[in-house]
Amino acid sequence: MIFDHQHYASRYLGLHPAIDEALTFIQDPSAIAQLSLGRQTISPQLDAIIDQYPTGQSQDRYLEAHRQFVDLQLMLDGSEIMQVATLANEVPIQVYDEQKDFALYNLQGQMLHVPQNHFVIFMPQDAHLPCLGQPSQMVKKLILKARIS
Repeated sequence: MIFDHQHYASRYLGLHPAIDEALTFIQDPSAIAQLSLGRQTISPQLDAIIDQYPTGQSQDRYLEAHRQFVDLQLMLDGSEIMQVATLANEVPIQVYDEQKDFALYNLQGQMLHVPQNHFVIFMPQDAHLPCLGQPSQMVKKLILKARIS
């Protein structure tokens, strides 16, 4: 997992071409401003999702992990808490779905406060549960799905 301010995104270039494209994208405010709510294709290896929602509780929700895509999540407006855990040999409570590219895990993770203009990169070993925060507040987030396989 990588957690940093948007301003420092270029420091992480070189991890993977698709992740590099995502890191370059978040440094271009005009490109971000052109995105509308929902999912859009940026390139064959990168999709963007603009999501807006109220933060909530983790009750009855589980951490997810991906294999085909790395998530880069950038807080555009507001802040939220994300629960994160590193996977070792945990058994998922919902097996990996190749079509949806995720498995669900019932894990206790650490809480990470992600303020506006900060991003988190979740690698395949990083289980995560975003969208948390009490009291609830409206947030807007850019999620970039970088294809790594």
